[in-house]
Amino acid sequence: MIIFVPTESKKEVIKLPKYDGIKMSLEEFSNWEPEIEVGIKYEWDNGILEAADKLRTDELYIYRNLQREFYAKSKYSHHGSFITEVNVYLKEVNKLRRPDIVYFLDKEVEKAKGKKENIIPEMVMEIVSNSNSINEVEGKIRDYFRSGIKLVWIIFPDYKEVKIYHSIKNIQVCNGNDVCEFGDVIPDFQITVEDLFK
Repeated sequence: MIIFVPTESKKEVIKLPKYDGIKMSLEEFSNWEPEIEVGIKYEWDNGILEAADKLRTDELYIYRNLQREFYAKSKYSHHGSFITEVNVYLKEVNKLRRPDIVYFLDKEVEKAKGKKENIIPEMVMEIVSNSNSINEVEGKIRDYFRSGIKLVWIIFPDYKEVKIYHSIKNIQVCNGNDVCEFGDVIPDFQITVEDLFK
């Protein structure tokens, strides 16, 4: 569907995500190769496709900074990896999400090698953009904890702020010179807000 939005001197064309709201089985979705839509990824929610924003190029620096600090400072880095936009099937809520950044233990990645086995990351990070509603973000946080994920970071680049959810009720807000920690997930690693957003 194409929407025409009038402007002062010309009409601007805005394309909506092509497959948003389409019904599809999980098996079909797992084998589906959609045509490329710039900036769009699809997630699966109980048989319905949902369009979501891909990790934008102007947000890649966050992932880069996290990786650099992790491999430079963490002795634990040989036990796990940060990965972007990997399929994560949340069996308990029957949804397949593609979080912006996940942290997997190496032993879980090895366990899944060569198999179509579902593995749950230790933690997920979502980078909030203007198109994300508060209900959407809150819903994902709850889904992640229901599915056994131990730690959720919600990153706000516009405000240079990180909300770290250790549970639905235990939330730490980091900004300014604050140090963000990874708790039991990566016990020897921390990163300052400044280093994350530099």
